[in-house]
Amino acid sequence: MPPALRIDSLWKCYAAGIRGCSARVWVLRDLCLTVHAGERVAIVGGAGAGKSTLAACILGLRVPDFGRVEIAGELEIIREQDLARAKCRSGRASVVALARGADQVRDWADHLMLLRDGHLYDATLQQARRVAECSVAHRP
Repeated sequence: MPPALRIDSLWKCYAAGIRGCSARVWVLRDLCLTVHAGERVAIVGGAGAGKSTLAACILGLRVPDFGRVEIAGELEIIREQDLARAKCRSGRASVVALARGADQVRDWADHLMLLRDGHLYDATLQQARRVAECSVAHRP
């Protein structure tokens, strides 16, 4: 059975600074992800880590600068504020949940990924919690 979602070498950047400036900010860098049928994957990252950009690329709302996104099955993208409702549902769709902290998804997700510096990493609950706490502590 093919994966419900496959992302290969996804890159996405935005222009930075004033109009006409050639500076670029790379939000997603060579990101790869496979979500199998029925799997629940939680992607955890601090504010500005690229979670919304990743969701927009998956949904086709933003065009990646490079890479490929393939959806071959039933897939749901769930935001942090909708997690409580999603936990109550049971279904066969694959789910990608986006959250700032791992506490909301630890008992629910089959797989936990950490989005940091534009890359996705396999993460334990402790690693994801530390990174989320650090990103909140450094907010202006």
